[in-house]
Amino acid sequence: MPKPEAIHGPRRELIDDAAVFERVVALPTLESAWSKVLANGGAGGGDGMTLARFQVDCPTRLVRLREALMGGTYRPHPLRHVDIPKRSGGMRPLAIPSVVDRVEQTAVALILAPLLDEEFEESSFAYRAGRSVRNAVERVRALRAAGHVFLVDADLERFFENVPHDQLIQRLGESMTDGPTTQLIGLWLEHAATGGRGLPQGSPISPLLANLHLDRLDEAFAARGARIVRFADDFVILCESRAGAEAALTKVEKLAAEHGVSLNRDKTRVTSFDQGFRFLGHLFVRSMVIAGERDDDLSEAERNLRDLADADRRKEAEAAEAAEAEATQRRHGLDPEQRILYVVSADRRLSIRNQAFSVEAGAGEIGHAGAGGVTWREILALPHDAVDRIELGPHAMAEPAALRHALATDTPIAFVNGHGETLGWLAPRFGPRAGRHLAQARHALDPALRLALARKFVEGRIRNHRALLRRLNRDRGDPLVLECLTGLNASIRRLGVPATLAELMGHEGHAAALFWPAFGRVLGRGFTFTVRRRDPPVDAVNIMLNVTASLLTRDITIALERAGLHPGFGQLHASDDGSDAAVYDLMEEFRAPLCESVVAQAINGRTLSAADFEPRNDGGLRLKSAGYAALLRVYERSAAREVASRRDGKRRTWRGIMVDQALALAAHVEGCGRYEPYLLDY
Repeated sequence: MPKPEAIHGPRRELIDDAAVFERVVALPTLESAWSKVLANGGAGGGDGMTLARFQVDCPTRLVRLREALMGGTYRPHPLRHVDIPKRSGGMRPLAIPSVVDRVEQTAVALILAPLLDEEFEESSFAYRAGRSVRNAVERVRALRAAGHVFLVDADLERFFENVPHDQLIQRLGESMTDGPTTQLIGLWLEHAATGGRGLPQGSPISPLLANLHLDRLDEAFAARGARIVRFADDFVILCESRAGAEAALTKVEKLAAEHGVSLNRDKTRVTSFDQGFRFLGHLFVRSMVIAGERDDDLSEAERNLRDLADADRRKEAEAAEAAEAEATQRRHGLDPEQRILYVVSADRRLSIRNQAFSVEAGAGEIGHAGAGGVTWREILALPHDAVDRIELGPHAMAEPAALRHALATDTPIAFVNGHGETLGWLAPRFGPRAGRHLAQARHALDPALRLALARKFVEGRIRNHRALLRRLNRDRGDPLVLECLTGLNASIRRLGVPATLAELMGHEGHAAALFWPAFGRVLGRGFTFTVRRRDPPVDAVNIMLNVTASLLTRDITIALERAGLHPGFGQLHASDDGSDAAVYDLMEEFRAPLCESVVAQAINGRTLSAADFEPRNDGGLRLKSAGYAALLRVYERSAAREVASRRDGKRRTWRGIMVDQALALAAHVEGCGRYEPYLLDY
């Protein structure tokens, strides 16, 4: 029986990133990389540069590449995306870097591969010097002879397209210090797959990164009783018994999920040598191994035999009465998760009828009663338990009986001005949750507890800002935005470093300094923006950001109230009189989808233009009432969009997610759960 194998990793002493980079940019390395790229052949990338044209003035081009790398001005060129037919049927997507990018990626692989190879396990055979398909087949044969006659024939679901960048860079950080080489790899990943997932097939660095990402999987099976044989993303796990193989299947499914990928259960099975199976183009039956014709490149070639239907299709059947009720609410501007009744225009009046809130529309000359004056007609009536909040605009009317009814039924009313700013609240309610409030205060007063929770709020903001930039830059491919994304990646990796709250807030400030100029670059139609200024906002974009932030503030306030949390006890933001610190904390992860995203939609979707703003006496700008109404509509459309809840997987509107997160925060401070931010997945 084979003995447990020695595990090569994790590394005790990290590779020096700076030293690697110095070797990578050396001209002899770049020349060797060019020779390899030339020998491999292939087409040009998205810039149209061919190998033949590059070769004409190769020495000068390599010197320029070195200078750009050392000077920090290097930027990847566009990728060329093509689909090639596979022998097994279907198409295989390739993303081909430019020649100069292939040279630099090859240079990194030449220097880094031998260093990382020291950590890789004996079970890994693809893309490694001195290893081949033949070696992998021989290992399978040897393990069978040693008694491993049952196996898991595994298949990873579209592995190369789904490798999560964050986990990959984190894994790289377990082998190498952070530095210019890591930043370069992060830049290539962002450039090739802006959604934060995927290794481009056609990139010289992808095979090395694929092995690195799956190395911990190899280590998990370097033990007695179960052995893995892996060639890129194609692997089998051999065991001595069927029960052992079944246990290995459960284990590998869990490990795959931890690595951000998943098994294709339709093509993964427990089998045996007696039943026979195919692996690496060979048929294994009992003691026989029959060689066959291999597919073009097994790293992904056998993975895309067919496109799978979306496994997460949700049931669409609901009771007709419930669907009709929700449709009615939406027609009148009500969100089914946090039902807000807007009474904002001058021709609307909030009244009361039979213990229900009534919204009336006025016809005639508003402000003059009697004959020839205003005629009020009810357009909507809602019981108080169907309304979570009322927003009352500066010109709308409200009868005293309606205000008294709001007080009696604990229905908050937010008084807002014509620019979306909160003027005040009527009866903001606080439930009898003293114990929960004390738990909040306990966290706020304990530096360690406060820092741990504050990190989560900062993480949510930075990750969601990164996700928004990826989406907005998807078609633009702005190189400066890509550079910002690489910087945000580094910020996320360093979130665990700050030892004090002040350091963490400085960390958040650095990420914000990266984000805002990049955000300005993805806004179109003549709107310029570089710096976030809240008071006073002197430009149109800052004004819109202030308006959406005010709307979000009111939504978060209600979410915290519904969770029984005190709005003033903050963790990231300091608790202080007159400051709703907890509101600002929970807002962090929602700013990207409901503030910055709304502003980008309003500008790029041509909902607002320069004509919606007017000059102020102090030289600044003011958003007109019509512009505020238009921006409010965009916000409401976004807030009403349904996304999957982290709590139970069900789809809720964004206001429902706010309540979910507020409840998760309450559970965290009371020691009943662990708070995690809601992260976007663009």
